[in-house]
Amino acid sequence: MLLRLYNPMSILSSSMFTQIPRQFYKCPLPLFTHSVQPHISTFPRHFTLSFYSNNAHTSNTEAPDDLQLHLSNSKQSPLKPGLYLVGTPIGNLEDITLRALRVLKSADVILSEDTRHSGKLLHYYNIKTPLLSYHKFNESQRAQVVLRKLQDGEIVALISDAGTPGISDPGMELAKLCADKNIPVVPIPGPSAVVTALSASGLPTNEFTFVGFLPKHSSSRRERLILSANESATQIFFIPPHKLCQFLEEAAAIFGKTRQCVMAREMTKVHEEAVKLVASGKLMKRKAIYSLALRKFGGQVESEDD
Repeated sequence: MLLRLYNPMSILSSSMFTQIPRQFYKCPLPLFTHSVQPHISTFPRHFTLSFYSNNAHTSNTEAPDDLQLHLSNSKQSPLKPGLYLVGTPIGNLEDITLRALRVLKSADVILSEDTRHSGKLLHYYNIKTPLLSYHKFNESQRAQVVLRKLQDGEIVALISDAGTPGISDPGMELAKLCADKNIPVVPIPGPSAVVTALSASGLPTNEFTFVGFLPKHSSSRRERLILSANESATQIFFIPPHKLCQFLEEAAAIFGKTRQCVMAREMTKVHEEAVKLVASGKLMKRKAIYSLALRKFGGQVESEDD
């Protein structure tokens, strides 16, 4: 977990601002800001920006034997038919619950945003359940196919590339459809980039608003930012890394000059920042250096950083 404190206006006016997109390009980047002088500011005290990343800590090894033993000897009753919304790791593959693994192993089919990406997670835990792609481009077409499976009494697990499905990821409409048809929808709690970053930000957590991704059109973005500027609770946004400059320029103009930012990135990944530094001066590929770092220091660094 990397946390850094910034003032958006100072970033915009400094030379380091132009370096941020390159520096954070492929990393999750939650940004939390608050008013330095809330007693004289006419703007809300807090707003939050979070970045999303599909990168995951992967390994060629499979799940530990004791985990497989636990799953095989589980005394839990068999799963009932229905839609299971399963939270998956946002970076480190070990950040998954035993219940989530049991559901994924027991399901008849797993709906996945990117089957290639999710296949790494299933391979790591030796789960053989069939994968079926389910993403924003085929969500409406897949819905009826999935509904028939559920009505036939199948167990369907839905996962996103990272985190909790349905939160700025496919799944919301399917869950609504199942609720309308009286089909059980079972949430399996797991990692969340929003809560992970917020909990370590040092900002108030008793009240916050999750905004998610901002509209693409500038006028609609401005309207949403103005709405957030009138909120006193912490605001949480998802911003693609290459949109950071644009967001800071627009947000700073609306939220005022007294804001500080806490940028959190690589919240659960291991060795990524070390790998970049080493790879820049070596002939080895970054992936090879990353794998070497995991084999040599994995357990120690995970316990320290996560």
